[in-house]
Amino acid sequence: MLLLVMKNIFDQYSQPENKLTHSLASCLYEDKYLLNSFLKSFCGKFFNNSSYIEIEEQTLPNDQYTIVDEQDSKGLPDAVIYNEDRCLIIESKVSSKLTKNQLERHERTVKRRGFEVIKGIGIVVDIVPSIQLNNWKQITWNEVYSWAHKEKRKSDWAKKLTEYFKVLEQNMVEEKYLKGGSITEFTGIHFDKDTPYTFREGKRQLKLIFNKMRKNNDFKRHLNIDIKHAGRPRISNNVWDYLTFDKRVKDKKFNDEVHLTVGLNQDFLEADLTIPYNIKGKTRKKFYSLCWENFKDMIYKVAINYNKTFGNSNGYKPQIVMAQRRYPSQNSPAIHDALLTFDIRTAFPDISSNLKPEQKYQEEWLRTVYELNNNKRSNLQFQLGVRFFYNKDTFVNNKDADKVLYKSFLSCKPFIDYLFS
Repeated sequence: MLLLVMKNIFDQYSQPENKLTHSLASCLYEDKYLLNSFLKSFCGKFFNNSSYIEIEEQTLPNDQYTIVDEQDSKGLPDAVIYNEDRCLIIESKVSSKLTKNQLERHERTVKRRGFEVIKGIGIVVDIVPSIQLNNWKQITWNEVYSWAHKEKRKSDWAKKLTEYFKVLEQNMVEEKYLKGGSITEFTGIHFDKDTPYTFREGKRQLKLIFNKMRKNNDFKRHLNIDIKHAGRPRISNNVWDYLTFDKRVKDKKFNDEVHLTVGLNQDFLEADLTIPYNIKGKTRKKFYSLCWENFKDMIYKVAINYNKTFGNSNGYKPQIVMAQRRYPSQNSPAIHDALLTFDIRTAFPDISSNLKPEQKYQEEWLRTVYELNNNKRSNLQFQLGVRFFYNKDTFVNNKDADKVLYKSFLSCKPFIDYLFS
């Protein structure tokens, strides 16, 4: 049987910087509307007339050929956009940093080609504040991705560009070329038949939403989260990661401490306050010394908070999960020996009766969890949180999904405050 492997139309180079620049330049070349949109978004009114604009890669304006050997391209701009009298230089970086000398050298080289009106754009993962040049500005690959994402409805080439960025970012993370930051921007989490779930895409989106959460100061200010903690060193099976509370404890193990867990699959995004079975210290004593009435009262307060924040929407379900797991090896997916999941609203008649359709009041599940926690003899883990579904009422299919998760975790604050009081 003959196996034909199709290469992406943008994969003309081996270096990620060159791949990114080539994909962008190709799309701008193919789509005049997209070119005008790019110039308007990132360099204002630089070109008086968008007609007769040329785009070249790995070469200089008016050269007869483009450099193909990437080793021979060193010292040349990654791309130039120009007309008869004006030239826009594009220099792109991913793992390396822009340098002032390189940008000034590009500008001098283009001047020798007869251009007097010159601007430059450095496209980077992270802005370099120390570089201040009159004719240059820095933008991030996140900004380019966000711009292309907004143009998807009007341009098929913008759609091709965003899809390629996502694939290339996945590859760069796998190859450890992209060690920090991102080239795409978080636009929400949603999987369906048109956007099928894959492990790699789930992992990419999880990384992006954690980047946003760690930049959201509300997590630090109101939940006392250690936003500098890196989380899982490697996601090799189930797509989940965690945030730890800032307790000034060095070399802490997350599975010895209360923490916040976020995971996703093809059906929903899950956000939980997690209490591991081998929790240690004062929080362990606080958790296992709760009497039934106080436990029930705190879960009721959490349920009320969820109701005030998200209402009776079908886009979410507040829950408690009790799980007993084991792992055949360190990188193996979990085997569940026992799993109990239920909607916490069913434990309270004044909340369950207002749901549509109305849910049956059944306190016994909450009581069962309390009894299991206080009489267990196994590695049962307790989680209190919510599932956000990818349905028509979804809360997480937008760029502010990190704020949704913050509000979700904030709903658990009565429990958090008690454990750390």
